[in-house]
Order: sequence, then structure tokens, then C-alpha cells
Amino acid sequence: MRSLFEKLINVHFIKLEKGEDILETIVNYCKEVNLKSGAIYGLGAVEKASLGFYDLNSKTYLTNDYKFNAEILNCTGNIAKNKETGEYIAHIHMTIGDAEGKTFGGHLLPGNPISVTGEFTIFEIDTILERELDDEFKLLLLSL
Repeated sequence: MRSLFEKLINVHFIKLEKGEDILETIVNYCKEVNLKSGAIYGLGAVEKASLGFYDLNSKTYLTNDYKFNAEILNCTGNIAKNKETGEYIAHIHMTIGDAEGKTFGGHLLPGNPISVTGEFTIFEIDTILERELDDEFKLLLLSL
């Protein structure tokens, strides 16, 4: 196990508007405010959802597309930077619910436009978390 204890420096409240893609909008916001790193939480509703499941055998994400309006029951993740490029990486998992109360979840992929509202909170810390390529899993994992 590796860990990091860091001071909270800012709390950002972000309201995403209808049609805005969750990942794209969050990453653009981080660039605009020069966010260091942090934890992110959110809820709201999406027009459709694209969620991934990491397949250990193929070392790729399998995509599950949900083509219906859904409630965002929970979005949880963190924001770090790619150690090589310095680009922001928002690693977020999302759980959605349909009109019958069925739930679906997975790794948030591009292609999740807001249908009504998206209410997100980023808890910014006073350091820059980095992700670097892990040879075994072929993923950019946190480097603590």
C-alpha cells in the first residue's frame, strides 16, 4: 500500500449545463483554474451514458452504452496529471439509475452529456498527484 496525507486548499462547486459532456467539462474546468489535484463527487442526470469495464485479459476497457435518460446516482473519483504530458486525467466511476430503479455503473468514458443538471464538487489538495503507465496493466495508475 502507498498513501499520501495532504492539506485541503479549496472546494470547487461546479454546475454542468444541459448538453455538456461530464469528462470534457471537468477537465476543461481544471485547466481554466489551474487545479492542482483532488477528489471529485457528483450527481445529476444524463441524456445517455457510456461506461467502461476494465477487462484484465485484454487489458482494455469494454464499453457499455446506455441510450436512455438516467439519474446520476453517484460520480466518484479523483483528478491527477499524466506524469509524462502534464495533461489532466479525471478518473471517475459513475452509477446511474433508470426509470424502473435499475442501476448500472462503471468507469466514466467520454460521451455522457448532461440532460438537466450536473452538480459536482472538487476537493482540491495542495499537491499535484501524478499518474504513470503501469507495465502490467497498461493503465495510467496513481504514482504515490
